[in-house]
Amino acid sequence: MNKILLISFFLFVYNLAYSNDIVIVYPFDNMIVNDSQIHIIGFVNQIDKIEIIDNNNAINIENFHKLSTKDGLKYVFMKNVTIDKGINKITIKYKEKNINLTIKYLSYAEIYRDNIKRETYFHLDENNSLCVRCHNFKEIKDCKVCHFYKMSYTYVHGPAAAWQCFQCHDKNNYFTPKQPISSTCLKCHEEFKNNMFSAPYAHGPTVAGYCNVCHNAHGSNIKYLLNDDTNSLCINCHSEKRSGVHVLANFTSSAHPTSGKKIPGTNEEISCVSCHNPHYGESKQLFQNGIKDFMILCVSCHKDKL
Repeated sequence: MNKILLISFFLFVYNLAYSNDIVIVYPFDNMIVNDSQIHIIGFVNQIDKIEIIDNNNAINIENFHKLSTKDGLKYVFMKNVTIDKGINKITIKYKEKNINLTIKYLSYAEIYRDNIKRETYFHLDENNSLCVRCHNFKEIKDCKVCHFYKMSYTYVHGPAAAWQCFQCHDKNNYFTPKQPISSTCLKCHEEFKNNMFSAPYAHGPTVAGYCNVCHNAHGSNIKYLLNDDTNSLCINCHSEKRSGVHVLANFTSSAHPTSGKKIPGTNEEISCVSCHNPHYGESKQLFQNGIKDFMILCVSCHKDKL
């Protein structure tokens, strides 16, 4: 009798541990991402309430996909979560178990500036093996299932809007973007390519092929598919300009603003690119419109000073 009770106890403990098991496939702790949207992907051995707490917002997992494996039935789940810039604390609650994750969201400009190496792509063999029962990862319809939110931007890049994912993402390399990024961009932007490589000076990230430092290849809520407003992008690297005024003084000995003023004639707000071409130029300072002399640049706005 005691032997039966002992076996029953061990079976109870085993089943309790088994039923409480939850595995998070993606993301992993201390991961760095460059998008405000991430997917929480994992599986459990028994369907029960799963709660994702992200920056004090609670989200419940309601949909599961039953998957038969050599280890028995698994119930796969996926949830799209919006995160904030900087450090995000995410807690995933399942029965008595809590999984705590720290996810850092940095812009491409910050990743480029700090030379951060990332190996955070989802479509690795071990992750894809969880999904191949339903997705073959060779058709665009499989991309749309998870990446539908790419169409929610105010401005959507043409190839992305047409769901031409495989023009830029390599099927044979875990769908990572083809490198360097510019080799793909310049296939369409040929006029830009010709102008940049014929100019005597070019901006470092541009000529190195890092178009995505400043531009989002899918879409953006900012014109020109920028990852951030113009000046914020610039000061990621040019931190000495962070004060909002130019280091050079004008004729009245006051520093020149880089924002908050309107440009005569266009009524656009002044920014770094009002004077500097972020891609290439005829001067070391990459002055706009092929201008070589800074005095000529000044009088393009300050004609009243002549």
